[in-house]
Amino acid sequence: TNVEVLGCIDPSADNFDPNANTDDSSCTYCGDFEAVLISSSDATAAGACDGSIQATGEGGSSNYSLVVYDANGVPQNPFGLCAGTYSAEVTDNGSSCTDALTITIAEPVVSEDPCAIVPSGLFVDNIIHNRIVFNWSAPSAAPSHYMIRYRAVGSSSWTVMTAGPVNSNEYTGTSRTRYFMEPGTTYEWSMRARVLNEDGTTNCQSSWSSNSEYTTLPACANLENLSVSTEANWVTLMADAPAAEWGVWQSKGKMREVGTNSYRYVNGDSQGAINFLKGNFDASTEYEWHTKAWCTGNVDANGDSDPMYHSGWGDFSAFSTEDLCDAVATNLSTSAGNNANTAITMTWDTPESGAPDHYFLELTNETSGQVWQWNNIAGNSNSKTKYGLTTGDDYSWRIRGACGTNGTSWATSFTAPVYYTLGGERLAGPVANLDVYPNPSRDIFNVTFESAKAQTMTVR
Repeated sequence: TNVEVLGCIDPSADNFDPNANTDDSSCTYCGDFEAVLISSSDATAAGACDGSIQATGEGGSSNYSLVVYDANGVPQNPFGLCAGTYSAEVTDNGSSCTDALTITIAEPVVSEDPCAIVPSGLFVDNIIHNRIVFNWSAPSAAPSHYMIRYRAVGSSSWTVMTAGPVNSNEYTGTSRTRYFMEPGTTYEWSMRARVLNEDGTTNCQSSWSSNSEYTTLPACANLENLSVSTEANWVTLMADAPAAEWGVWQSKGKMREVGTNSYRYVNGDSQGAINFLKGNFDASTEYEWHTKAWCTGNVDANGDSDPMYHSGWGDFSAFSTEDLCDAVATNLSTSAGNNANTAITMTWDTPESGAPDHYFLELTNETSGQVWQWNNIAGNSNSKTKYGLTTGDDYSWRIRGACGTNGTSWATSFTAPVYYTLGGERLAGPVANLDVYPNPSRDIFNVTFESAKAQTMTVR
């Protein structure tokens, strides 16, 4: 049995009833009705709630109802909306037609003026005696560059410098290093942002920021009490480290012959003091030297001190090397040191230039190769006897004078060796009654002997 269901059977009608099978002339049409978003402005400032939603009724009629819901379905005032997503439902009061739409009000994109932003977050770091690093926070809008000014507290004159390339491009840097600061001085500083036109002229600039202060480290102390102990070719350079509170962890000395620019260097010890023996100097020559110390300051996370925190090279201190040593012993002679012919006495005259500080003497058994050495014979001595030798062996000896108190650096060369045969056994046979006189001798001496037969002989 067919059941008659009355209703609007026109699918294009707003009130189409899919269950109806008999038209009852109730169809309504909203063909020229449309819900329209009249205003959904972005908020004019971050966080502002001034967005609005409006609509029109059928045929542009103002006779309509508007309901706005937030994302949680809570009704909202359509004329005071914050940034967010909303649903709007519009009903035409004349035709009862309804339309719905989704509205998003975005957070505003604010175009800021860099010249309206005063630099902030000012601080300094990496401070030593003559260097500072200025720092500031990155702004929301970058200028072309910054102007930084600083002066010693109490001074009326500013030193002004730029930070960033001076052109019309945006500069996003946040630090600037400055040298030429005075040690141990308290400064005040401030900065401003500046925007340039493409032709390099100033478009605008911000106000100066509030002043901030910083104090540089005191000048690093240098080494003290420079002195030099000289010889002809060697010198000992000495300098004391400053007070321990400076924390000197490295020091150097450099020297040159006066009038030249060729330097040589020495290093200090772990506390900074210098006590260094150095050779290869020229005798009778004028030299000068000075020092440099590194103090503890601006220590990093690893505990290392800033290598730029140093004293700089100090004033020169002059010194002269000594003349070459000329304390050469003269008139060397040799004689038996005892009746048993088991000792040798070596004799010499004091040098014409005067007694040296001490002598070095070397005696060699030419027969066996054994060597004896004496390195500190008093400078006023004129002889040395060596006992316990072997009769009949051949010996030689030589001597040198030392003008300095230490080492062998400031001394003469060894003399030519003097030869001597100990005892008379070696003269048995063709030669007898060998005699040398006078002994000791000055340059000229006589040798006499008896030969058992006429023959060619060598006298040594």
